[in-house]
This record gives sequence, structure tokens and C-alpha cells, in this order.
Amino acid sequence: MARPSMNIGAFSMRKSIISLVLALGLAAPAFSDTLTLRPDAPTRYVVVKGDTLWGISGRYLKKPWNWPRLWQMNRDEVKNPHLIYPGDVLVLTWVNGQPRLGLERNRREVKLSPQVRIEDQDRALASIPAKAIEPFLSRPLIVDIDSFSRAPRLVAGSDEHVAMSSGDRAYAMGLDQGGSWQSYRPNKPLRDPDSGETLGYEVTYGGDLAVEKMGDEVQSLRVRKVAEEILVGDRLVKAPRDYFVSYVPHPPEKMVQGKIISTPNGVAGAAQYYNVAINLGQRDGLETGHVLDILKNGSLVKVTTPDNRETKVLLPTEKAGSLFVYRVFNRVAYGLVMESAVPIGVGDVVRTPDEE
Repeated sequence: MARPSMNIGAFSMRKSIISLVLALGLAAPAFSDTLTLRPDAPTRYVVVKGDTLWGISGRYLKKPWNWPRLWQMNRDEVKNPHLIYPGDVLVLTWVNGQPRLGLERNRREVKLSPQVRIEDQDRALASIPAKAIEPFLSRPLIVDIDSFSRAPRLVAGSDEHVAMSSGDRAYAMGLDQGGSWQSYRPNKPLRDPDSGETLGYEVTYGGDLAVEKMGDEVQSLRVRKVAEEILVGDRLVKAPRDYFVSYVPHPPEKMVQGKIISTPNGVAGAAQYYNVAINLGQRDGLETGHVLDILKNGSLVKVTTPDNRETKVLLPTEKAGSLFVYRVFNRVAYGLVMESAVPIGVGDVVRTPDEE
């Protein structure tokens, strides 16, 4: 999978909140639970097209997933935030010695709330870059192999073709309704690297088809789009509705820890804006919007000691990046690598991030 070309500001500046206080000419607040603001955090920011909740968070905070605290958001508001739109003005203020971010409307600051402007919902900002995860939102990807084997199946192509092209007619058995369907075939099992448990099966997306005629035994479809290949024998899954990833970045409420179990097309070193699968899911308490640290296990290296002896030492485990979880299955989840200091691969650890 090709790495998307995107340019979002780095979030790596690490300076004291006192610098911002002095720069703004404000009285220094006392914090029992300090939020570390970037020294260049703007007092006012106008939201522009192409912004994301993560990107805006990074303008204010060293750790973008602490944004709900900056907004004074409760759990319901984090899961269903007031949607933010291009043209909105964000205002940074101080309340009881704590930094707070609000929306300015008609020169009036308002607190974030879980209201939705229905007429502008298609213009609202996503949490993370939408293009980077679009294919992973609109396709099943992880399936239960037993249920998948009972799904409707393509049984023939026009003129007895095994592979089908855009515009070709195809025939299926087992469809129970019309509309749009997607073709898939099994790819590989996803196994827990520690227990060996099969967590699910990744499937390969072939393309889109639309039903033209519902027969009692055989159904007729037309191929609308070919992604890789659409073949006789592919299973068909009803095309899901698009949905909007609007959860605000936030850490899990408890400590969770797992591992990366799959990278796109098996690449050895995933980087920023790559999608990866992890061996955590709904059963582990994971949900959309959760942010996890990515940790790289230290490698065993040969060193020379001060007394000129050669020996091997294990380097310490270090943070390698951050992962935004955007799609969660029962035992597996997909996340987007938001920051990566080093190449990230299968076996690297993911866990609840450290607090400030």
C-alpha cells in the first residue's frame, strides 16, 4: 500500500507551559494535573478546510489525545463531539488557572457541546486524515471464516469468463436483496503472536457490483468497479454505508497492551499514515478514538565494555510512535500510525499512553 502524501505539522516541541504564560503576559497558574501546551499555541485559531481534530490538537498540546481535557469534555462528548467546521474560531482562555479551549461565535465564546449541524455535517472535520483510512472504513477486512463461507457467492461470469471487468455481467447465488455488493476472497488468518489464537481472517477486496435482477435461484449483477480482481467463487458482502470518524482522540480508561499483528501488504517498516492491525478489540475494552503508544522492543547488540570486553546487551524498550484506533472488531482493531520515530513492524507493542 502506497504511503499517502500528506503534510501535517510535527508535534514534537517540548517546553514548559510557563513559556506560554510569559509570552501571553498571563499570571502563572498552578496545576495539580498539568496540561503541557506548546509554547506557540495560538490564542485564536480559525479552522480551515483540510484540518483534522488530531492536527488541531497538535497545535495546542504536546500530546494531542489530551484535547478532551483542554475542552473540558465529558465521556459522552468525547464519543459524540460537537462537529467542528471550516470557519469556526477556536479561543484559548484560562479558567481557575487551567487552560481552556472554546468556540467563538459572533464574538461569543461557547463551550464544546454534542450538538450537530445537520445541514453542514458533510463539511465537518474528521478526527484523522480521511483519505488515509477510507478503504479500511468501507470494507469488512476482518471476518469470521465460518460466517464468511456461508455468504452469497459469484457462480458465473458473462461468456463463461472467470475474471470480470468493469461493466461485465456476473451471476450470483444467495443474495437476499438488491443494491450494491462487494466481492471478497480469503487472504490470511490473523493470529495472536503470544497465544496462537486465530483472531479472524483478513479478506481481499475485489470490487463493487450492483444487482440488476433478483431471480429465485440465480441473481444477475453488473460490475461497477474493479479494485484488484473479481473472480468466480468470490463471496459477496453487502456494501456498508459510509460513516464519519468524529471521535476525539482519547486514551483508554484502563491499561491495555497488545501487539501489531499485520501491516499493509506485509511491509517490514510501517511509517506515518500507515494502517496496521492489532490483537486488541471490543472484548479488551477498545473503542474508536482510542490512542495508544507504539513501543519498539530493544534489540540485542554487541558492545565493547570500558575494560575492552565484548558482550551483548539488550537495548531498552522505547516509544516509537502513536496509533489512532478507528475501526474495532471483537478481537482485532485497525489503527492509523499518527507519529513514527522509527519504522514500525509486526510484533511491536501497543499500550495505553503514559500520562503527562
